[in-house]
Amino acid sequence: MRDFRPGATEYTFLLDEDVKTLVPLFPKRRVTTLARVDLPPAASDDAIVLKAWNRQFTIVTGNGRDFRKAIADFQQRGASHCSCLFGLVVLPNGEEVQKQLLFDFKALQTRLRFKGKPITWKDVRREL
Repeated sequence: MRDFRPGATEYTFLLDEDVKTLVPLFPKRRVTTLARVDLPPAASDDAIVLKAWNRQFTIVTGNGRDFRKAIADFQQRGASHCSCLFGLVVLPNGEEVQKQLLFDFKALQTRLRFKGKPITWKDVRREL
């Protein structure tokens, strides 16, 4: 059985194990965890990247360096006809710092920019 939802879906954040305690700070219907998508807590970054690609999720982690490598490797291998992913959000270390950053999710969205123009999470998911 394939683990892929074809076609456009609404944006969803997949929280890595190191940031899973932040679930309450994300919009309720826009967040999931490794456990909820049947990945073990010790899942490899490669497995998480593949799941995120299949499910069209934006990965959220505090481990940006390793994920950037896993994403680059995934894209070099060229999955199917398109190896584009749906985003990577790297949070600074420290749960309290992360909570403070995400405390007001809507206010955070007002600071998103691409090429100097304001964008939304939907824009990131749909167009970038």
